[in-house]
Amino acid sequence: MYFNGSLFFTLSFFSHHRLSHYIHAFRRDLVAVICALVLAGDAFASSALQGAAVNDSIRQRLEAWSAGYPAKISSAPIRNSALLNAYYEETGFAPLWLKDSGRAFNSAALDLIAVLQGVDKEGLLPADYHIAYLGQLITEPSEISSDAELVLTDAFLFLAQHILAGKVDPETLTNEWKPAKEVVDARALLTKVASNVPIADIVQSLRPRQPRYARLVKTLAWLNSTQAPDWEPLALSPAIKKGMADTRLSPIAERLRFWGDLSESEETFTHYEGELMEAVTRFQRRHGLEPDGVVGKNTLLALNVSPVQRANDVVVNLERWRWLDQNMGDYFIVVNIANFDLRVYKSNELVMQKPVIVGRNYRKTPVFSDKIRFLVFNPTWTVPQKLAVQDKLPEIKKDISYLEKYGFTLYALGENTVVNPADVEWDKLHKRFPYRMVQAPGPLNALGQVKFMFPNAYDVYLHDTPSRELFSKTERAFSSGCIRVSDPIELASKLLEPNGMGIDQINEVLSSAKTTTVNLKTPVPVHIEYWTAWVDSSGKLQFRNDIYERDKPLFSALTLPIE
Repeated sequence: MYFNGSLFFTLSFFSHHRLSHYIHAFRRDLVAVICALVLAGDAFASSALQGAAVNDSIRQRLEAWSAGYPAKISSAPIRNSALLNAYYEETGFAPLWLKDSGRAFNSAALDLIAVLQGVDKEGLLPADYHIAYLGQLITEPSEISSDAELVLTDAFLFLAQHILAGKVDPETLTNEWKPAKEVVDARALLTKVASNVPIADIVQSLRPRQPRYARLVKTLAWLNSTQAPDWEPLALSPAIKKGMADTRLSPIAERLRFWGDLSESEETFTHYEGELMEAVTRFQRRHGLEPDGVVGKNTLLALNVSPVQRANDVVVNLERWRWLDQNMGDYFIVVNIANFDLRVYKSNELVMQKPVIVGRNYRKTPVFSDKIRFLVFNPTWTVPQKLAVQDKLPEIKKDISYLEKYGFTLYALGENTVVNPADVEWDKLHKRFPYRMVQAPGPLNALGQVKFMFPNAYDVYLHDTPSRELFSKTERAFSSGCIRVSDPIELASKLLEPNGMGIDQINEVLSSAKTTTVNLKTPVPVHIEYWTAWVDSSGKLQFRNDIYERDKPLFSALTLPIE
């Protein structure tokens, strides 16, 4: 093959020149790659060292607490140090809330702090969850260290427990309230955080699931965001009746407009009638008052309660929701002591509602949950020892025939030996009452025709009553603790439907006059509760008198910062 010499030289030179260029470029790029790898290795090593230092710092702090040093960081007392130690030891003391450097919050930390800052929307105090310490770190991020990790975890677990089961232990306020007392699963929750489950989702999973809780949260937000007027107390007398003129009509109208019972308008009322009277009646119904339209003392007392106080009422009832066992059942009964009513729910739908009579203030009906397991028709009544001494003994001393009139048989205490009342020296009996009183079935029996049994430590149950006239009262706190039901036979037939036992069979048992026990095929949960504020299914805000005076002590406990 023939080649032009000059061309061959040119091509040879060009090829050699390009090869040298490529070699030089390759060497340059190789050096750059090596340098980059070295730098990356240094950065990785530095990050690893920083991470190890953070882990080690967490470990040292926890070991100090385990050794007996005060569990405290700056001004923040750590209340869950044992739980923190167990979790972090298991996970190699790896941080949940900090970036690898240990000097900055990750997104989970920022989300948690935002939740903590907003817990007042549910009636809790942000100050209980180290928000002062954490808020300072938000404004001065250069101060963030591994200590913040432990403060955040402590705050998270504390909040989780309060959302799940309440801040206040009700048994510290009264021995008549037995909460569910659920305990937070710390390891499971922290594992969710480590798995990047959104903080808002974790907190939401702990909240009461009943729609009534969410409705109260919305109500609290409205009350807190509203410019509450400064209301002067209205004089409690005289009562205002239809057609009357009264200087209080204008402030009454203003308050009814605020609460939504009276439509917004500039109308001035000179006489009490028409639209204003209808609005008062609506207000009375929402407050459990006699809806007679008369502006009497009780209605005026309710009108004098400020929006700020009503917000406090909502706060205490939100806490009560957190005390409640969230697994209420698919088919269950709720008794609201403060509303004097019983409701039966199926799949959260109301299927029955009945008035009830509850315990007097000095013999309060307790708050707890259990299951109705059996019914007793034509029951006997064994008088509790306390009632025998306090209630029955004075009646017997006045008239020894009281026992016979009301169908009581007297037995020696602890025995089945019948005692003749004429043989007892009644005047010598006081607190020591060595007898057992049993009332026979019949129209005068204190338990009526049926009792609904859910054995419990209080010896409280639902039952019929011969004193039916008391159901006409608006406030019905007349019993000695048990709950009297206005239409017990209808309730019995509802509960016995799964047994295949209807009204006809029940009436047959009743007509026999024999004491008969019927076990429920499926026990029915019963929740005895105490609500003084709620939003009903139609969106109406309801308030009830605090008949047992429980709201103020609870609100005080809720607003007391945790030391």
